[in-house]
Amino acid sequence: MEDSGGPTVGSQAPEFTAPLAMPDGSVSEVTLSSLLSDGAVLLVFQPTDFELEAFAERVALGEYDWFTTDDRLEVVGVNRAKPRTNQEFADYLDVTYPFCSDRDLSIAESYGVTYRALGVARRARRACFFVDEEGTVRYRWVRDRTETGRARPQIRDLYEVVTDVLGKPEPETFGFA
Repeated sequence: MEDSGGPTVGSQAPEFTAPLAMPDGSVSEVTLSSLLSDGAVLLVFQPTDFELEAFAERVALGEYDWFTTDDRLEVVGVNRAKPRTNQEFADYLDVTYPFCSDRDLSIAESYGVTYRALGVARRARRACFFVDEEGTVRYRWVRDRTETGRARPQIRDLYEVVTDVLGKPEPETFGFA
């Protein structure tokens, strides 16, 4: 994979401020620090405003929903879409996690995941960063645009890093001791 710059595993994650569109329809300004105050964060970067040509990959957004079952980790999508567009699309795909609107690609730029489509239009690559509650990047995956095939990280690899850092979640007892 070509090196895209940005934070590496073991380095501090870049701080940012952005509008966060929640699945319930609310929108608020958040910072990475405020997200980390509740635990670790999994940042999932998407390339554009949900263009139709990559719709099949958009359906894969639901794979990250699995991580939302762990209260120690918050999954946050990041893309160029406006907050309302993010809410509508998340609702359409039944995604349960919020999205940050990175309209000027400043977040993507600080994470080293931007490129120029056809040498002109700036876009963000598909990427995933797991940031622990101290703000340290513990997992980093950035799609190499020259590769064909799977355009997202192996969920098993990501899960192993998350459980190494956070430990295994408590098993659900469904009310039984």
